[in-house]
Amino acid sequence: MKSLKQFINLIILCCMLQAYSQQYPVLTVTNQVLSTTDDNYSTKGNYAKDVGNIRNQVVGSWRYQTPDLLLELKIEKRDKELYRMGDTYYDYDDIIIIKYKLVKNGVVLHDNLNLIIPQNNTGYHNYDLNFVSYGFYYDATYTFKGFINDYYRQVLCSYEMQKTNLNGQEKLLLNISNGNYRIYGDASMYTPSQKLFSLPLGPILLDRAP
Repeated sequence: MKSLKQFINLIILCCMLQAYSQQYPVLTVTNQVLSTTDDNYSTKGNYAKDVGNIRNQVVGSWRYQTPDLLLELKIEKRDKELYRMGDTYYDYDDIIIIKYKLVKNGVVLHDNLNLIIPQNNTGYHNYDLNFVSYGFYYDATYTFKGFINDYYRQVLCSYEMQKTNLNGQEKLLLNISNGNYRIYGDASMYTPSQKLFSLPLGPILLDRAP
């Protein structure tokens, strides 16, 4: 009886996956390097693909540390992530997702380094506390752009990021901007006497971590 139930559940799962793929078919495929010149990039059903594995430049662990602050990033690749807008528009992107640990004066403000995020469940089109920080590159400059969630302060902020080298050492240049953000916490959290962000504003240089 148990085997029969498992078999039925498997059939149901297969049917659900098939229906899902039929509902959101890939209509065109573009190279992310050519995103600023390819007209199909922003069309419905397009898959913006990381043809050259550019994301490998930034994937891995990075660390920024001062006497009173520690920021550890874990950057992972996510292929063919579905983005939906309403009931009519959708597309796919090869993206990066960013997990981080933030410690200030010995106090851990946030740590989701070991969080497991299922495919197509990053919530990167829902701007709330479930939002997973993400990014992708737009053109041949290989500058990654996206949004990072300041979970402690409940503020969504934009960033730019690029791998660089300094004296032969791999570095990650991260620039979190205070000019483009969204607040979704309770109004009482934000007073003139409090800093808006707990994350360090950029530009900052992070070292490659083991």
